[in-house]
Amino acid sequence: MEIFHWAIDMVLLAVLIVFALDGLTFLWVRRVYQIVYHFAIRTKQHQIIMIDIDGFKSINDQYGHPVGNKILRKVGLVILKESRLRGFRYGGEEFAIILARGEVKRATILANHIRQEIGKIDINGLRVTASFGIGQYEEEADKALYRAKAKGKDCVEVSS
Repeated sequence: MEIFHWAIDMVLLAVLIVFALDGLTFLWVRRVYQIVYHFAIRTKQHQIIMIDIDGFKSINDQYGHPVGNKILRKVGLVILKESRLRGFRYGGEEFAIILARGEVKRATILANHIRQEIGKIDINGLRVTASFGIGQYEEEADKALYRAKAKGKDCVEVSS
């Protein structure tokens, strides 16, 4: 009987993990981000990297949702590989990375590396770029992301 209870516990744990992961990008979902974010902001040194795929709406409109989904999956896999489980699908074509003990310099290096890797994505001749914002808090990272978009996209901006 004990083995039966253990098996049910393992199934429930697997279900929990499945529902915590975005099925398209394999990144953690936003509700997991919110839990980790509230934990991270209690530490003295952390950085939030916000990422937005440039021109994603027009890609979906011009090439269709199947191509958009391929882009989301490939971007998600880049973030997953480079962030080592610290990546989240924030919503739509937006992503986030939480570095719980991250310095601005380390976050900037990571963001630029991911930006370059995303720039290598090619789907039927379609190139992908992304903009990045870095800040200690979500609001700061978001403002930096908007500055990156205003600067012409495909760049990294750090909160002042």
